Amino acid sequence: MCIVYGTRRGSTEAVARVMAGAIKGLAEVEVFSVAENPALDDCDLVVIGAPIYYERPVPEVMEFIRSKNGLKGKDVALFILSIAEKFGKLGKAYTERRYMILMKRPVKGRIVATKAFEGWLFETNAETLRNAQKWIREVVSTYRK
Repeated sequence: MCIVYGTRRGSTEAVARVMAGAIKGLAEVEVFSVAENPALDDCDLVVIGAPIYYERPVPEVMEFIRSKNGLKGKDVALFILSIAEKFGKLGKAYTERRYMILMKRPVKGRIVATKAFEGWLFETNAETLRNAQKWIREVVSTYRK
């Protein structure tokens, strides 16, 4: 399993690394920044994460997906971090409807899971990290069946 992320302020990287730690012992996992342009040949499941900036996932994540032929032939889980969730139910619904569709569009592989997390700008959001651990365990558990 590979977890690949783009980040601007470190929050998406923090979530990716917490996810990897949460499944240690459950699955073999490697964590990469999109800037590393990792080869994904040995990855059965590719988890891709992006923060939302200026109403869209950061461009380097979208370009990474396109550069890998949309992850065709791969099982893919997508996650985003957005502060829109701070605006309650409407913000959460908007995040899932508007931003996640942008992440899904270039993916040609089989999307097995998606999740929008509440991001942060200054202080680490411990609840987001706990939710990320829970989500990735569920993804791995469901995926292994």
